[in-house]
Amino acid sequence: MPIDNISDLGPDDRIALVTGANGGLGRWCALGLAKQKVAVVLGCRSPERGQATIAWIRQQLPDARLEVLALDLATLASVGESAERFAKRHHKLDILINNAGVMMLPAAMTQDGFEQQFAINYLSHYALTAHLWPQLMASTKPRVVSVSSLMANQGHIRLDDLGGIAGYRRTQAYAQSKLACLLFARELGRRAQANNVVLTSTAAHPGFANTGLQRRTGRANLGRIGEYAMLAANLAFAQPARRGAIPLLEAALDPALANGTYLGPSGPGELWGPKAKVARLPKAARDDQVAAELWDLSATLAGVQPPL
Repeated sequence: MPIDNISDLGPDDRIALVTGANGGLGRWCALGLAKQKVAVVLGCRSPERGQATIAWIRQQLPDARLEVLALDLATLASVGESAERFAKRHHKLDILINNAGVMMLPAAMTQDGFEQQFAINYLSHYALTAHLWPQLMASTKPRVVSVSSLMANQGHIRLDDLGGIAGYRRTQAYAQSKLACLLFARELGRRAQANNVVLTSTAAHPGFANTGLQRRTGRANLGRIGEYAMLAANLAFAQPARRGAIPLLEAALDPALANGTYLGPSGPGELWGPKAKVARLPKAARDDQVAAELWDLSATLAGVQPPL
């Protein structure tokens, strides 16, 4: 059986694209979707790691339909090129899970001139959704899932300095990027409804989950900044990534969810839990005016926008 084998999809077959599917939450999302007979495209910066994930899934589901799409969210050009390659292979897209991300990195700019957490976690996913709009519209029930974080509760959108370069603080920049993902999910759903477009936009967060992001952050900063050392130490209490992926999968698969639904773990404080529940929406995520302004500014920065 070839390692990439998504072809000849029938009219009732579903296909999904999961960004960051080579590890952490994305890997478990890919497996969960495959268990539901969804064909899965793994959007990965490293195709080799993506192929390793395909091999891992095939050990459990030999007949799973999977393929890798090389995708580097650090550059808008790569996002556009990857979307073009997807469109050449697949005429529709039923589920898009905007999952990939980076966490609390030192101040640095992408080659497009954006702060890297804002660019990778949010802006490139905004652009990817826009580029794949024709494929989403070719689906009878398209869904876009934006992955946020409990850190969005601490976020504040600085429309005049989205990268937070002025007085950069990595924690605040991360929180802002995840709040932006949540605002996008709600604004996309609102615009779809206002324009009578059949599309469901949901959001989810994994709670306190050991996804790999924290481990890399902790190792990079251990001994330099106390909060990162504490975070690394607390990973022993985090739930595994397979549980953190549960709200994401429900946000992608539950047909009863309405536009703008935000899911998180079912346990206390939305930190852990074997099930998903409707999550508490941060006050800042309920600001429709900021959401609309962020949408328009993102369109300018990305050079593309969903036609809503």
